[in-house]
Parts: sequence; C-alpha cells; structure tokens
Amino acid sequence: MKKYFLLFLLMILSIPATFAQDKDRAKMREELQQFKIDFLSKEMELSEKQKTEFTPLYKEYEKECRQSGADVWKLEREIKNNKNASEADYKKLSELQQKSREKHNEITKKFDEKLETFLSAKQIYNMHQAEEKFMEKMKEMRKKHHDRKHNGEKQRHRDL
Repeated sequence: MKKYFLLFLLMILSIPATFAQDKDRAKMREELQQFKIDFLSKEMELSEKQKTEFTPLYKEYEKECRQSGADVWKLEREIKNNKNASEADYKKLSELQQKSREKHNEITKKFDEKLETFLSAKQIYNMHQAEEKFMEKMKEMRKKHHDRKHNGEKQRHRDL
C-alpha cells in the first residue's frame, strides 16, 4: 500500500506547472480519480467483473457529491476572503453545510443500494473505510508538501 502512495506522491510532484490550465486540471482530476478507484478496488478486493461495474457508478457518485458541495465550497471561500463577513453570512453557510451533508447522505444511500446488487455488505463497508483511509493519506501528503514548501521559503528568507 505504501508503494501506491509513494507512486502517487511521485506522480503529483512530477506534474509540471502547466497543469494550471483547465483541461490539464481535468486530466489531473481524472488521473487522481482513477488512482482512487484502483485503491478502493484493491481494498475492497473486487474481482475484475465487479471493478468493471463499480467504476462508472463510483465516478457518478463522486460527481454527484462534488455537485452537492459546490455551493458550500464557493460560499465558504467567499466568507474566508471577506474580513467583514457578517453573522448572517456564517448562519447561511452553516445552513448550507447542513443541507449539503443531508444531500450527501441521500446520495450515499442511493449509491450503496446500487452497489448491493453486485457487492457484499463487507465490500461496501470496506469501501467506506478505504475512502476515509484515502482521504487521510491525501491530507498527510498535502501537509508534507505544504510544510516542505513553507520550510523552503523560510530558508530562502534566512539566506537573504
């Protein structure tokens, strides 16, 4: 498993700066999504047939989840960038977050029901566990990258 994360980390770090363009971001998102699906499939111990059925469903699931959270992420960024955000702004964000969580739960329930037609309950459980594991690894990698970046900046300032 460490091999996969090291490979993924190497892949991310080797991405050139040209990925700032939208189509390149989409390609990177697609590659990340495929990496995640491969990781989940391994953790779930899917057969090739199951993986073939799982992949398009999971892609649709992630798309729906992304769409259900888009308004929250947008408002959250606006509020974080607004030093004068009001109590009403935060209340609106809180309500939107609650609705988004409810929508996410509905999407997950619908998705799990579809998965039950060709996966065991254990495989579905393992998928949810693997998603959390994947997200934790991503957070760790982001933090390491962030720390390296900022430690490098501090070193440059000392050298000046």
